[in-house]
Amino acid sequence: MRNNNSDKRVSAGETILWMVITAATVFVVTSFQYTKMTLGNDGGYDTNLYSGDNFKKLEKVLSIVEQEFLYEYDMKTLEEGAIRGMLEALDDPYTSYFNKSETESFLMESEGEYEGVGIYMALDTSVGLPIVLLPIEGSPAEEAGILPGDYIMEVDGKDVTGASLEEISSIIKGKSGSTVKMKFVRYTNEDEYEEFEKILTRRKVEINSFDYEIFDNEIAYISFSSFDEKADKQFRDAIKEMKKTAEIKGLIIDIRNNTGGLLSTATAIIDEVLPTGIITYTVDKNGKKEYIYSDSQTLDIPVVVVVNGNSASASEIMAGAIKDYEKGNVVGTTTYGKGLVQEFKSLRDGTYVKITIAEYFSPSGQKINELGVEPDYIVENDENAEEDLQLNKAIEVIKEMINKK
Repeated sequence: MRNNNSDKRVSAGETILWMVITAATVFVVTSFQYTKMTLGNDGGYDTNLYSGDNFKKLEKVLSIVEQEFLYEYDMKTLEEGAIRGMLEALDDPYTSYFNKSETESFLMESEGEYEGVGIYMALDTSVGLPIVLLPIEGSPAEEAGILPGDYIMEVDGKDVTGASLEEISSIIKGKSGSTVKMKFVRYTNEDEYEEFEKILTRRKVEINSFDYEIFDNEIAYISFSSFDEKADKQFRDAIKEMKKTAEIKGLIIDIRNNTGGLLSTATAIIDEVLPTGIITYTVDKNGKKEYIYSDSQTLDIPVVVVVNGNSASASEIMAGAIKDYEKGNVVGTTTYGKGLVQEFKSLRDGTYVKITIAEYFSPSGQKINELGVEPDYIVENDENAEEDLQLNKAIEVIKEMINKK
């Protein structure tokens, strides 16, 4: 890693504690968490940044550029730079600007369609670099040997230190068949590391966000790596299929490394599990509360949710709701702690601002942002162990719950 970051080197495991997970990943897979998606022409917002007393200095700088700057420039590029700079000054990693290309990519990702290299990533603010959370199974990144904990240093020769995830995503993504050259750094221990480069060929890769199976002919196991538009239907279909072949008495939902997704999808799944009551509620800057409820229809079986430090956003809503009801337990390690809601605002020209508008809480009023959800059973996984200790504990707990029922 570069010398200016040498005093900030930490192990890959430690960096997870400092990651900032935003609404874009590279692949790229998103960890997006929104209650509203105003992606149509909703009237929009004024995009003229150069009027009003508050922007006289900006107007003056623009005038100087127009009169004095030696080289050619593009006014739209300057405008986008001003917008990005303004939002960056808010010091909120979840508020950002999406240009037309980034917006199109986001819409594709929300539908589970991607063209890229297949990396879940987050931003490690301790060094200002993106870090790989997980390469997608069967993706170009996995085939190239990219591992969790690898830092991305350069993309096609461009240093990405300090760049936002949206900016990094936009230069990694591309049409199927095109290539991208990426420079990585991998720590072998706390003080030793190696740098290496890979040339990856982009292609369309379907995200393996969902899987299910039956344990001991009575326990339904369902895992989600994200909550895309298809996840709630997949959940219902999987339950029906498993009930055809076994007498399902308990359910394990695995959302480890699930960094979020569509709030509407996650709450639809929670609604299938919980009885009538509050799933979550949000509080905006004016103190206004909005509630999301589940109806009376519910699976009449106990539930265990498995989480870890990379379970974030919509995943934490699920874990918090299950924990607050006597029907379920949570197993694993404390979740990431992203308890904020973002909304897309149209700028009328195909571009959007994603802005933090509220904070959400568990049904009992527990704060999630910056704190996370603490499991009922805290279990650390040993990276060197052949067994999945967290999943084993989840099976143990669900069996106890079944026997008590």
